[in-house]
Amino acid sequence: MIGGLCSKEIGSAENRIRSGVCTIADKDGGPVIICPIRLYADQYELLSTVAKLAFKVETVTLVDGRKAVAASSTTKSQLVAVFGKGWGGELKVPGRPVSGRKSSGFFVDWILARLDVNKNLVEFAALEVQTMDTIGSYRAEREAILNGHAHIGKSVGPNWENVNKRILPQLIYKGHLLEREALCQSGLFFACPEAVYNKIMDRLGSTLADYPLKNNSLTFVPIRLQASQGLGVPRSIEALPVKITTIQQVQIAFSSPTNLPEAGAYERAIRTALGEKNN
Repeated sequence: MIGGLCSKEIGSAENRIRSGVCTIADKDGGPVIICPIRLYADQYELLSTVAKLAFKVETVTLVDGRKAVAASSTTKSQLVAVFGKGWGGELKVPGRPVSGRKSSGFFVDWILARLDVNKNLVEFAALEVQTMDTIGSYRAEREAILNGHAHIGKSVGPNWENVNKRILPQLIYKGHLLEREALCQSGLFFACPEAVYNKIMDRLGSTLADYPLKNNSLTFVPIRLQASQGLGVPRSIEALPVKITTIQQVQIAFSSPTNLPEAGAYERAIRTALGEKNN
């Protein structure tokens, strides 16, 4: 949301429209936030929450990273330079060349840099934000709502497989990179809707050990969408208690899952599809 208006556009280049859709329902009817901008409610309160956790301070003053040197500050609030979309711009980390080929590099959504009273860098924290991609299109549902009638059927749903194929591998890779940064003393933070967090925990199992915050940490910050307060009133969000583990714990759980279905599950599925009777 920018200025109270949806800034997410959908459609072809010739027919772009403002989506107005930040949340859909999963198969059980629970809300799943699908627009990252939705997590930046209350003037990017999420960034302040993460900065306070990372730097162990009670109050922070967030400033555009490119304008931090000229920003005013007080001794009572920690000055934090922000690099990300709409602030100081995302910072690109160059990839490591492989076999003489130039790598394209990558971005981290947010870099929060703690500055001292002389505006010098002391330490920094990294934050990735992920909602949920969708399968299908919600344009038909959107049009139905805008025209005041119910939509028959359902054509869109959460793309849960993204947890396995894209989200977790990216977190592991970026977490290992940040572990080598001397000034990244609190590791990587990952903010996502509660439904996405629960799906990740289902995928990794319940064996992730808790750790104190340190340079190889991966800190999950689940975001809950509150109940509706009435038609036309934006639903508030809140950050739930964090889960602090390590990149190594997540990598082991991802590559050696313990919550697999029982042996022979595929065979039974094939036999069922063939019309055979399972023993």
